[in-house]
Amino acid sequence: MLLDVLTALTMLGGTFFMVVTGIGLVRFPDIYTRMHAAGKAGTVGIALLILAPCIHFLPTEPFVTARGLLAIVFQLYTTPGATHLLAHAAYVRSLPRHARTEVDELERWLPTYPDDQFGHE
Repeated sequence: MLLDVLTALTMLGGTFFMVVTGIGLVRFPDIYTRMHAAGKAGTVGIALLILAPCIHFLPTEPFVTARGLLAIVFQLYTTPGATHLLAHAAYVRSLPRHARTEVDELERWLPTYPDDQFGHE
């Protein structure tokens, strides 16, 4: 009974974070804030959704639980790094930022190239 309640709670929590991710991807104004939603809430959401079957199958199939936990670790390592690299590429390609973005701390250290000049340096 307790494992069923934990499974349901992790599924609800994961679904909540995935809905928040979807809303963030639709509502946020530029690629950088959208990547923030996908990187943070999406990682937590998918980890909770993978954790639900791990908890459910823990008493009967421990191998499924072990593989699920490895999948969570893999998600926690790869998703934030991938969103960082995509945001870095978007910055280098000079994709527009939202008008309310006031501080650009990378401007001094990282050159940007508009699409018409990319690859011709």
